[in-house]
Amino acid sequence: MARQERQILFKRIEELRGGRTLVCFLNFDRDSIPPVPGMATQFYADVKEPLFRVLKESDPKKGVDLYVHTRGGDTNSVWPLVSLLREFDPAFEVLVPYRCHSSGTLLALGANRVVLGPLSELSPIDPTTGNQFNPIDPTGPDRRLAIAVEDVRAYRTFVQDQFGLRADGEGGLSKEAAERLAQFLDRLVSQVHPLALGNVHRVLQQIEQLATNLLALNSRGDQEDVASIVKALTTRFYSHLHMINRHEAREILGDRVVFADLELATVLDELLRSYEDSFMLRKPFVLHSFMKGKAETDVRFVGGAVESQAWSYLNETKATVRVHSKLPPNVQVQIPLGQPMPLITGLPREIEVEVTAQGWSHNLEPQGVTT
Repeated sequence: MARQERQILFKRIEELRGGRTLVCFLNFDRDSIPPVPGMATQFYADVKEPLFRVLKESDPKKGVDLYVHTRGGDTNSVWPLVSLLREFDPAFEVLVPYRCHSSGTLLALGANRVVLGPLSELSPIDPTTGNQFNPIDPTGPDRRLAIAVEDVRAYRTFVQDQFGLRADGEGGLSKEAAERLAQFLDRLVSQVHPLALGNVHRVLQQIEQLATNLLALNSRGDQEDVASIVKALTTRFYSHLHMINRHEAREILGDRVVFADLELATVLDELLRSYEDSFMLRKPFVLHSFMKGKAETDVRFVGGAVESQAWSYLNETKATVRVHSKLPPNVQVQIPLGQPMPLITGLPREIEVEVTAQGWSHNLEPQGVTT
């Protein structure tokens, strides 16, 4: 009944929105202990084809409303999705029931309007970068630390402010100040590969250009200072974790932001709670409890949805989960060939998750975790 219940809410929202077609795009964010692949998803370009199928089958004639819930993801995926949405409605609007972070906020910049309720959150769009030149994570030599763009900028500002190394009144640094500043920058480069820092700068420029291009799609003309909007979203809050409430969003984006009235905000929240209940999004998934003492089982996780009244796609992960005992050093156990390590009382356990299938699939009746 979950799918049918949501269709009723879809219809009610479409009525409140004057007949515009509602399409929902959600990256689920359910916690899992320990972390399990597929339980939560990020914003990626692989959603483009499912979104196209849902839009095509829904046949929007009075405009498109995209209902978005996401913690963010790949910023390179934003432009293709906005371009696709504009194929169906150049003036599409975004409805935000709760979280629309990072790449989600960038997506919202490409909309004609962003409809926000009391619970709605946007976020800064300053990116965090990662490539093969980033510093090695001290907790694991096979992992690398991500670099937040604002942290690099903040380091330079910290040095300038704390050691008085800003430009003099004539617009330049004294020779002594320039030499001292160079020493601090040399120390940064000695800790972080120059190509990693170059990547940080390139990604920041890319984000700023992308945000500018997205805002230009629905230009407000001379009455809107696009550069100020981009600066506010990349530097104003000093933290990528700052959640921008709807009042801050209106201050930054002006008339691009519309506050949902009480009736619309209530139904948007009811739809969100329907997804939360159907897929248990606010109940952490505890793998040991789920296994119930079994050493092996097959599982199916749903990590996202793209839906309208007419069509539905789910992001599904199918996997085999195995639990076995972890032997202490220098301890051996005789195991028949081809048999897994047995569960031995009193020994710590290790979990192995073997993903057998993952991706978006057409689904008429979405369900949560199943065996």
